[in-house]
Amino acid sequence: MSALPIAGSWVLVTGASSGLGRAAALCLADSYKAKPILVGRRMESLLDLQSEIEARFGIASEVVEADQNTEDGRARITAKVERLDAIAALLAAGVTSVGQFDANKISDYHRLIETNVLGFTDLLARLVSIFKRRRSRTAILAISSLGAETSLPYQAVYGASKAYTNTLIQALSVELKGTGVSVGAFLPGGIDTAMAAQSDLRWGRMGLMDADRCAALAVKALVSRRRVTVPGLANRLTYFASRTLPRHLVGRAAALPYRRPE
Repeated sequence: MSALPIAGSWVLVTGASSGLGRAAALCLADSYKAKPILVGRRMESLLDLQSEIEARFGIASEVVEADQNTEDGRARITAKVERLDAIAALLAAGVTSVGQFDANKISDYHRLIETNVLGFTDLLARLVSIFKRRRSRTAILAISSLGAETSLPYQAVYGASKAYTNTLIQALSVELKGTGVSVGAFLPGGIDTAMAAQSDLRWGRMGLMDADRCAALAVKALVSRRRVTVPGLANRLTYFASRTLPRHLVGRAAALPYRRPE
């Protein structure tokens, strides 16, 4: 599949306040000269990022303070996409919950499912509808997780939400064949971000992928219009193992980095 020419074009980035989304927005402006639409829940962080992009790269950007799990937030995101005629989207917004399954509050799971499943699904459907009307080629990349393939003990609901993402993207890639709209999933393992810091990992930051490197690979996958991308050799070996070894063994291995609750 031919690469998407995004230089000078607007590209939506959700979850841009921090972590992988923030790093991806910087990569888009620096390496591809694309104009990012910065979406997140923290306006101050978004404005700081907008100023950094302008100062370092001389690239324009737009800011949308919006929460993906609200109807109003999704409407404001897609209105900006339509107004600016954006041709690509990198969907990095998401939340997690950490700990034993029965120890977390239902309110935590409610927000996770509303954001990672319901909000994501509605936003994706709106974007697909907009992009299908474009005469030019367009692309959407959803940030998923390698944990969606291995299962993710101690982040079980998060892993399940990302398994949903993978299944949905795989189905849509077939539905959208021939439309000019490509959809893909990006499946990183652990990334050195604030989300990983919440996870109480046994070995701390050891083995986590640098956020900037991971973001560069994600943006490359978006531009290359890849259907599935697993970044990093170790992650690809884990992905292969998840598809060949018994599921219960893979799940046990996936639990090893986590501190087990007392």
